[in-house]
Amino acid sequence: MKLPLFPLQICILPDGFTKLRIFEPRYQRLVKESLKNDLGFGACMLAEDSKTLLPVGTRCKIIDFETLEDGLLGVTVVGIEKFELGTYTIEDDGLKRGNVTPVPSWEAQPITEQQVKYTSILKDLLAEYPEHLSQYKLSDFTNLSWVCQRWIEILPLTPTEKQHCIAAKDHQLALTMLNNVLK
Repeated sequence: MKLPLFPLQICILPDGFTKLRIFEPRYQRLVKESLKNDLGFGACMLAEDSKTLLPVGTRCKIIDFETLEDGLLGVTVVGIEKFELGTYTIEDDGLKRGNVTPVPSWEAQPITEQQVKYTSILKDLLAEYPEHLSQYKLSDFTNLSWVCQRWIEILPLTPTEKQHCIAAKDHQLALTMLNNVLK
C-alpha cells in the first residue's frame, strides 16, 4: 500500500486520537487526498535528529476538521493500524509518499488486579482533557494492550524508546517500561 506520510514529533497508535494543525501546503494536499480516498495517511515519528522517519508508523484517518482561531486548518485523526515503512519518495512540494506494509495489532489482553493502577492513573490523566477522554469507550480501559499503547503515546520517552516498544510483537515491553516508570 502506498500512503502520503506525515512526519510527526508525537506518537499515535491504533485506536489513538489526536488533533493536528495543518499549515504547510504539502500537508493541506495530504488532508485533501485523505478525505477523498479511504486509505488515510501514514503518521511516522521523527527520530531524535528531527529528520529521519522511524520505520514503524500508524495509518490514520481524519474523523473531523475545523478552522482554528488562528485561521489554520485543524484535523482530528484516529490511528487505524500499524505499518512498517519501506521505501519512500519525496514529491516536488516535499510531501513524502511511502510504501507501507500493515503490521498485526497487539492482541487484546484483560487487565489483572495488579494492573488496574495503570488504567486508574491513565483515566485520571485523561480526565484533565475531557474532549480527548470522550473519544474512548469505557471497555477500552479493560484491555491491557490498548492501555499500554495510550501510555506509549503520552509518556515523555525519546522517539527511539517509543519506537522500540511500538515495534515489539506484543505489549510486554511497554508493560515492563510502565512497571519501571509508575512504581
